[in-house]
Amino acid sequence: MSGWTILLLILVLLPVGLLSFPLTFKARGSLRKEERNLNLKLAWGWGLLSAAVEINGKETAFRLRLAGIWLPAPRKKPVNIGTTKTGKQTKRAGKQAQKHAGRRKKHGFSFSSVIAVLNRQMLAAVLGYLKRLFKSLRLRLRLNGVYGTDDPAMTGMIAGLIAALQAKHLKFDLDADFSGPIIDLAGETSGRMVPIFILWHTMSFFLAKPVRKLWWSMLKIKKTWFRWGFTPSEP
Repeated sequence: MSGWTILLLILVLLPVGLLSFPLTFKARGSLRKEERNLNLKLAWGWGLLSAAVEINGKETAFRLRLAGIWLPAPRKKPVNIGTTKTGKQTKRAGKQAQKHAGRRKKHGFSFSSVIAVLNRQMLAAVLGYLKRLFKSLRLRLRLNGVYGTDDPAMTGMIAGLIAALQAKHLKFDLDADFSGPIIDLAGETSGRMVPIFILWHTMSFFLAKPVRKLWWSMLKIKKTWFRWGFTPSEP
C-alpha cells in the first residue's frame, strides 16, 4: 500500500472517527420578550472536551475544558469612553442605521412567508425529520409557557406540530395565543447524540423531494438574479 493511499485513508477515516464520538448536553433556560436566560453544558468524547455557556440577558459567559483542564476564557476588549463621534460620523451612523432598518423591514422574517412554502408533503417531511432527530438525540425535554405568532394559521400549525411530537420523554405544557405574537417559555433538556448520525439524517431531510424542490427553486431564482446583475437585496 503506497503512502498516498494511506494518507487518503487517514483523511477520510479521521473525520468519520471524530464525528462518531458521542456528544452529551444538558440545558435549562427561559425565553421571554425582553429576557433570555440559558445554562448549557456540553461534553464530547466522553468528557475529553467540554464547554459551559451561561447567558443572562445581554451578558454571556463561556468556559472550555480540555482533558480536565479549564482553558482561560477570552477577555473582553476595554471600551474607550473618551472617544466621541464627530458630527459627520454621527450623521453617517444615523444614515446607516436607517438604511439597515429599511432592509430589515423589507427582507425581515415573516410567518406569512413560511406558510407560503408549507404544504402537506413538506409538513410530513419536517415531522419525520424531527422524530428521527429526537430519537437519535435520546432527547429528554420539558417545555412550558405561552406562544403565539402574528398569523393565527401559523399558530395553529405550530400547535398541531407540538401535539404530534408529544411522547414519553417529550413533555409540552404549552398554551397557544391566537391574539398576536407572544413568547414566554421556560424548560430544560438533556440528551446524547452521535454527530455522524445527525449529519446523515439532516442530509436525508434536505434531499427529500419536497425540501429539495424548495431549495432548488431558490437557487434558480438567485442564479437568475446574478445573471442579470442584480442581488437579492436590490429592489
